[in-house]
Amino acid sequence: MEYVQVSAPVESQMEAKKAVVEQALFQAFNPYASLTSPAPATKGNSVVYAVRQGDTLSGIAQRYGLSLKNLVEANSITNPNLVSVGMKLIIKRDEVGHMVKQGETLDYIARRYGVSRESLIERNPLLKWLSDNLYVGQVVYVPISKGNPMLGNDPEQKRSAVQAASRQVITRIRGGLNWPVREATITSGFGARWGKTHKGVDLWNEQESKTPILAARAGVVVEAGANRSGYGRMVVIDHGDGLQTFYAHMRLLLVSPGQTVEAGEILGYMGQTGNSTGYHLHFEVRQDDVPINPLPYLGR
Repeated sequence: MEYVQVSAPVESQMEAKKAVVEQALFQAFNPYASLTSPAPATKGNSVVYAVRQGDTLSGIAQRYGLSLKNLVEANSITNPNLVSVGMKLIIKRDEVGHMVKQGETLDYIARRYGVSRESLIERNPLLKWLSDNLYVGQVVYVPISKGNPMLGNDPEQKRSAVQAASRQVITRIRGGLNWPVREATITSGFGARWGKTHKGVDLWNEQESKTPILAARAGVVVEAGANRSGYGRMVVIDHGDGLQTFYAHMRLLLVSPGQTVEAGEILGYMGQTGNSTGYHLHFEVRQDDVPINPLPYLGR
């Protein structure tokens, strides 16, 4: 039987800096690494992780935003030096992953999610040494308490909380979404546009303001209202398994948060609210909050 060596937790600022630099460089040069790594099996609000050759308990804990102490206690490990390859570990998924943006600090993230700075540091061990040196793109895991499942009133927090509760390995959805605009003309595609990334597709219909916007799939409305990020009046529907669809720049909304909708149900009407150059629907598909090209998933 093979055993993995348990490495010591990070004990110095130099070691922490080295770990962060390695993580940042890995993400920069391997942006799709997480898509090719074997996904752990799901089990309720937890995932089941099989220990692989070269794994360390501290490394696994760091990867999932846990302290080594919590990982050991959650799996009733009496001798950490005898963790074998293939051993199944239960990783509790009671957190939201927050991706750090330009100018954000640990105190800002704590205030935004209504948690303490100390709880963030406990959940993210490297922050003990580098809490004031967050980098853009870094993922900070935020613990979710049962008494505060939606974490305030921020729409992005709500979307993340819903995804954290329902995140599983998604089944194939190719061809499984309906067009949100009938007889649509695609006026802008997914990808690079004007030096930036266009996260969805723009759909137009000659009826413009009279064009109904339809739910691409059955689900639960998690956001409906004016958005502060240039989307104007927007609807977000959660379809489970971390899959969500976004409907932006709408003129009129006919649904509200918490409402269950069926595929093809009218959500509202096409508009030009927010940062819009004219009447159209900006339509996004996101998997675990990562935008993907909607076109391969729309029925022909």
